[in-house]
Amino acid sequence: MRNFLLLLCLFIISVESKSQIGYCEFPENSKIENWRNLEYISGNGTIINLGLKQGTYLIHWKFQVDSIFWKSQKVLHIANPIIDDVEVYQITPDSIFHKSSGEKIPLNLREYNISGNAVDIHKSTDNIIEFYLKVKSSDQLLIPLSVEDSVHLLNEYENIDLIFAIYLGIILSMFIYNLFLYFSIRDSVYLLYIFYIFTVGYTQLVLFGFSSKYIFNFSGGLNISLGSIVPGLSGLATIYFAQRFIRTVQYAPKINSILNFFKLLYLAAIVLAVFGFHNTTQIILNVGASSALILIFASIKAIKQGYKPARYFIVAWVIFILGLTLYALRNFGILPFNAFTNFALPVGSVVEILLLSFALADRINVLKQEKELSQQQAFVAMKENERLVTEQNVELEKKVHERTASLENRNTELHTAMNDLRMTQQQLVESEKLASIGQMTAGIAHEINNPINFVQSNVGPLKRDVDEILELLSQIAEIDENKDLLEQVNHLKSQYKKLDVEYLKKEIEQLLHGIEDGSKRTAEIVKGLRVFSRMDRSELILADINECLNSTLVVMKNMTKAEVTLNLELGENIPNIYCYPGKLSQVFMNLVTNAVQATRLPGRQPIDRIINVRSYLSENKICVEIQDNGTGIPIEIQSKIFEPFFTTKDVGEGTGLGLGIVSGILGEHNGHLSFTSNTNEGTTFLITLPIVN
Repeated sequence: MRNFLLLLCLFIISVESKSQIGYCEFPENSKIENWRNLEYISGNGTIINLGLKQGTYLIHWKFQVDSIFWKSQKVLHIANPIIDDVEVYQITPDSIFHKSSGEKIPLNLREYNISGNAVDIHKSTDNIIEFYLKVKSSDQLLIPLSVEDSVHLLNEYENIDLIFAIYLGIILSMFIYNLFLYFSIRDSVYLLYIFYIFTVGYTQLVLFGFSSKYIFNFSGGLNISLGSIVPGLSGLATIYFAQRFIRTVQYAPKINSILNFFKLLYLAAIVLAVFGFHNTTQIILNVGASSALILIFASIKAIKQGYKPARYFIVAWVIFILGLTLYALRNFGILPFNAFTNFALPVGSVVEILLLSFALADRINVLKQEKELSQQQAFVAMKENERLVTEQNVELEKKVHERTASLENRNTELHTAMNDLRMTQQQLVESEKLASIGQMTAGIAHEINNPINFVQSNVGPLKRDVDEILELLSQIAEIDENKDLLEQVNHLKSQYKKLDVEYLKKEIEQLLHGIEDGSKRTAEIVKGLRVFSRMDRSELILADINECLNSTLVVMKNMTKAEVTLNLELGENIPNIYCYPGKLSQVFMNLVTNAVQATRLPGRQPIDRIINVRSYLSENKICVEIQDNGTGIPIEIQSKIFEPFFTTKDVGEGTGLGLGIVSGILGEHNGHLSFTSNTNEGTTFLITLPIVN
């Protein structure tokens, strides 16, 4: 075994001394016959670090071996497990061998069931080994190349599996331990730490290829996505946990704001990774890694202010950063690619997790001390409060007796004032009703007088025209057959022409139409009056809301026709409901009156003052909408308009009970009144009445 290892070391030395290695950006659509003619950049050793490159790169490695090389099966080994695509072409004098590997290839389809990338080397008759490797990765393009014995390589990966099994055992133990602590203490910082342990542990699994080997070995694409998503989640969990653990809001508020920015940065990286922008995600993650140094400054500030758990955090974090630094220096070729540098990151992370678990355990003592101090302060404050309360109770008892007597007197006075106010309110309500009736009566008297005068003015001309026609008819009846008929007929014709009977017919028709129109208008007013005659009926009756609206607007015509343009739109198929028709008519009258007054602005003509009244059905309710384009209701008084006695009118113009009465009447009908109003644009009142009370 010792001789074998010695020969292996001599072989590696000879390979490194005689090997030719170089790389270049892969030209698309180029053929393998032309690859030797490409210009390659010489590599420094067998570890090539191309950084974050989006394109495909071609690596050419050529070296000569001795005949002892072929005594065992040799393997081309690429130790980086997170390369997306690896295509290996081995050129021999006899043929070209092509094999595929990389993270996109499921593990069960690869030549070797290991977390890294490995392919068999085929024997060459001239002892010259020549490889071309096409590589592409969304992560850092690090290609550590080596030639190893297949048995030795498998044994090496068995040891790596064992080390990671121990690592995962520690991670799992810390996960379960802190989970129990969370369920015991119910402190959310432990829940954040549990998530942090999970993301850190899974990040190591992804970086070392164990996720694709043991968990998602069926999907290479999923492992590539997890290679970007999980580190983003880890960074996010780190900042959330550190903010809570170090208490950055309390001890380092400015740094806390900076950390909030990094949280957004990590969140953006996760979103981009989900949508497949892995290269951009890696750039953002590299920028986000600078938050590690910021957390050290936050810890120092917390320590300076006496927060002891921050000491554990800074020690754990420095160890983790040290492991991360060794891992990065290895990737950049500054440190050798060996077991020490390879496991620096997982060792640093597991030490960090152990120290932070101790810190969280110590945090329980800190919380206990803070709780005891808080309880002690609360006890002292409670004793002081008891003393103050005892002293104040004596003083308060004296004042209570004095105030009780005073309040009893005030209560008697208020009770008397309340009764007086109630009586006054009832009188004002009656006054408001009488004012509405008086306004209605004046309108009715004026409206009835107009059509009756119109009828009377048409009766005289109609009587005159009828008398002239009757005179002509009597002359026709007096024709004497014994006299000259021709002479009598000619006389009648001359009388007919003189009367102009055709004109009389048209005039009579117009006069009768005017009398009919006047009688209809009188009947319409009487119909409206019939509704208002039921104003104070105490029983519910079945009534038509459209009829109530129509009759109200008829008796108000004297107020509206000369001042505003009134548009009436009555909905169809509105059912009759049980209601107090007279009271609802008073509601409509009050709202229309308010609308008329709201549109009364200097310089406005009736055609510019518009009031829209419409009724319609909506969701099993009858709706009546009264809209105007007046001044609107100012915002500062909109909450007061339904209060009794509140009014914006001058003294003597109203009691301020109009909308209060409206609200009360609708309450009797289980209805509702709402409004919308905009200054200088107008107001819309909406009445809703249930179809079934």
